[in-house]
Amino acid sequence: MSDATLPPTSTAIDGLATHPGRPAVPTLEELGLRNTLFLAALLRAQAQRVPVAPTHSSALSVLDALQVLALIQVPWPADRWKIRPDAEVTPLEDLQWAFSWSAHDRKLLLPALEDQLSELALSHALVEERVALWDELAIWETEHFLEQQLRKHQFDANWARDLRFVFHSAPVGLPIAQWRYCCWAAVRQGASVALRRSLSDGSCVREAIFQEMHNRLRYLERGSTQLGMFTPFHVSPASALAQLFMEYVVPTGWAYWTSKRIDSEVRAHMRRIEDQG
Repeated sequence: MSDATLPPTSTAIDGLATHPGRPAVPTLEELGLRNTLFLAALLRAQAQRVPVAPTHSSALSVLDALQVLALIQVPWPADRWKIRPDAEVTPLEDLQWAFSWSAHDRKLLLPALEDQLSELALSHALVEERVALWDELAIWETEHFLEQQLRKHQFDANWARDLRFVFHSAPVGLPIAQWRYCCWAAVRQGASVALRRSLSDGSCVREAIFQEMHNRLRYLERGSTQLGMFTPFHVSPASALAQLFMEYVVPTGWAYWTSKRIDSEVRAHMRRIEDQG
């Protein structure tokens, strides 16, 4: 059979078709901070049985970023491959993927990625990218907490997507712990409205939660920077992505939850690393 008559790549087997515009597979050094973090998070999640990212939708975003670079393959738009012997499944999100970066041994790659993150941690040129990653994680961590609170009160967890409409109009770099406070207070307000009015239509409750989120943000803007700090019970985040961010990117310890996500905070953390070195 000549090259001209070769059949097209099967998406049922390979998980993605040949895309003329798809970039060449990068080297480890070319991955950059975000993609190195994402791939390390996926591999750590597989090794330690933890979530890849704070929410299901954010885990999809991680896998999508990696499949665009041809580092992994995914069965999309299908939910799953019917037959794919080398397919792996994320332990908690139940998302199928297959490793396809032939330049590296899958079993040896995680330590190499962690070493790369350690080197990138010292780069002053990546301050803005670190803040952007922290912002991205802040949205995902807050959505995760809001989903938990909504389920606790037997509301629709999908209402958590309203958060993005609030997030982008909020004060720059508001700590994750204060976002958690806003979510907690807003859902309590929604529960109060539902109980008081015996509402069967959830739209009024959803709107009450949305409006209370804005109210709590205004309260935080007017008050002390230490108001409304709702930290989790454990300092270490649950997801592999956030764990790696805290360990290698910025910042360590409780500051991940309680510090403002601004350039000066990132630079201060980098100076501490340099002083310790």
